[in-house]
Order: sequence, then structure tokens, then C-alpha cells
Amino acid sequence: MRGKKVLIVDDEAPLRFMLSKQLNRAGFETTTAGDGETALALAAGAPFDAIVLDVVMPGMDGFEVCRRLKAETLTADVPVLFLSASCSGEFRRRAFRVGAADFLAKPFEIEELPAYLQAILRRREDTTQATGQVVTVIGAGRAATSGATALRLAKTAALQGPGPAMLIDLELPAGSIGARLQLSGGPNMRVLLQDSGEPLDRAAIDRVAQRYHGALEVMPAPYTPALIQQGDPLPERLADTLALLRDEGYYVVVHLGTRVDALTLTALHNAETVWADTDGATNDEHETLLDALTAAGIADERIVATRVEHSTRPTPAKNARERKAIRSKEPAVGVLAPAL
Repeated sequence: MRGKKVLIVDDEAPLRFMLSKQLNRAGFETTTAGDGETALALAAGAPFDAIVLDVVMPGMDGFEVCRRLKAETLTADVPVLFLSASCSGEFRRRAFRVGAADFLAKPFEIEELPAYLQAILRRREDTTQATGQVVTVIGAGRAATSGATALRLAKTAALQGPGPAMLIDLELPAGSIGARLQLSGGPNMRVLLQDSGEPLDRAAIDRVAQRYHGALEVMPAPYTPALIQQGDPLPERLADTLALLRDEGYYVVVHLGTRVDALTLTALHNAETVWADTDGATNDEHETLLDALTAAGIADERIVATRVEHSTRPTPAKNARERKAIRSKEPAVGVLAPAL
């Protein structure tokens, strides 16, 4: 991405300076503006490859700046990446509605700004047809731990591309990922997997999926168990969902919580890779999970496991599966779990 030109728009001079230095180190050429009017004038006078735009600014806010950029022929196709000190889901949704290419929360995700800009620009130039695949994440300890792992895998897939990523939370009856990401309530996986009498198609998925990053969508579990009695989720509806997304080139990450049941078995058997997250679990919990996966017919070579010892004496590997186990914590952004 060396030589790509980026306009940085933020009313805080120290932040403009920091972002400019950060992007310069990554090979970008930067121009800065302290307000919306200046930004629009600069964008109209010279071509930029991307614009980094603050949301809350005196006078014209970032949403209005973006709307005006998208209304002009010269700047309509320039990708806009929003930065906001607010993690509000409403801010994120408004940004995508006005045409944002992505949205990062500051200060938490600012360090990842070069990676997200590079991903945006690479996708614009890369016409490679993505091959869809499914990865499941199941935990032996706390579901929150495996949820964090699933989120990191999905974010990494969205950054690396070439296709989009979908994170599905199947921690039922109620999950934590939607609340953690401040997604809106409304349709969720529990609703999608009910027998509605209608075929499961892209429109049904779009009613549940919410965009979190430019190439990452999330299909949340309910925030709380349903007060109204509902039927059990149908495994065949889940199988249809995974097949549709795979056919469309999605890298699908399915968070299963900590249970092996009829629904999660459907996801496990449709996955190319099963990530067994045992971070924070005891050795017995680790073994119990891996034994449950084996009993369910999941081949050892498809399992990637984190292994955390909880005794002072090392535990020798008993079989090939344990020797293959990854003895580390969650995958860092930028490093996908190996597809075994």
C-alpha cells in the first residue's frame, strides 16, 4: 500500500499528528484536516485513496461529511473509515448507513488502523473469488473465553480476506457476543432457526446479520432467554444457513459455547476446522471436551486445541491429538487458526 494517499479528518490536533505518523510508518501518504468543511474542500481538490473520519466534530459531524462525500461524483467511491470514541452500536449502524467502508472505536482499535485501511484497499483491487469455509469454536471452560476466541478469529478472517466473514453465536438460550459488541436487539439466531414455514434464504439471514466491521457481519444469539415459549432450534435450518454462506464465499466462524448437542453437532460436522478452546479450563475439562468431540465423530486432524496446564508437573501427550494441541492463548489478530 506504499504511496496510497489518505486524508485524516479529526478536530484534535494531537490525534491527527499521531494517526499521520502511524500511517506514514505503514507506507501511506497523509494529509490532515481539523474540520468537515476543510475536509470537503481538500477532497474536492485532490484525489485520495481513502479518508479516515472522526464522528464527533464541532460544526459538521462525520456523518454529514460522509453524506456529502458520497453525494459528489468525484468522491463517491473513496472509501471512508470512521473513528469514534463512542462504541455505541447506533453510531456504528449510522456510519454504515451513510456509506462507511469501516468503523473503528478509539482508542481501543486505533493501533489496527493501518491493517484495516490496507484490507479495505486490497479488497477494492482484488477480484479473487473467495472459497467459503466454516470454523467452529467450542469451549471447555467459560463460554466467554471461547466467545473471545471466536471474535478474534472472525476479525482476522475479515482482515485477511479475500471474502467476507460471518460470526454466528450459537451460545443458546442466551449469548454474550451481541452485548459485548453493543449490537442491537431484534431478530437473532434463535428466531432464524425456528420453523417459520418459509425457506431459509439470503433475505432471512440479512434480517439477523448485523455489520460490525466492513467485511465482518455478526449473527447474535438472544441477549436473554426468551420469555415466550419457542420451539427448539432446528439443526436443518442451521445446516442450510452454513451452506448458503459457504456458497457465497464467507469465512464463517460459529461460536458454540460449551455444549455438545444436536444443534452444535450440526455445526461441528459442517466445519472444516474445530477450534477447541480450553484456555482457563482444568486438565479434566480439557480431556472431557476432546473426548466428547471424538465421541461425536470429529476426526483428530480437524481439531485445533489450546492447551493450558493447571498442574505443577508437565502432562505428557497421550496421543496425536494432544501432541498437535496448540499451547498458546487466543489467536492474535492477523494470525488465522490453521485449517487442518
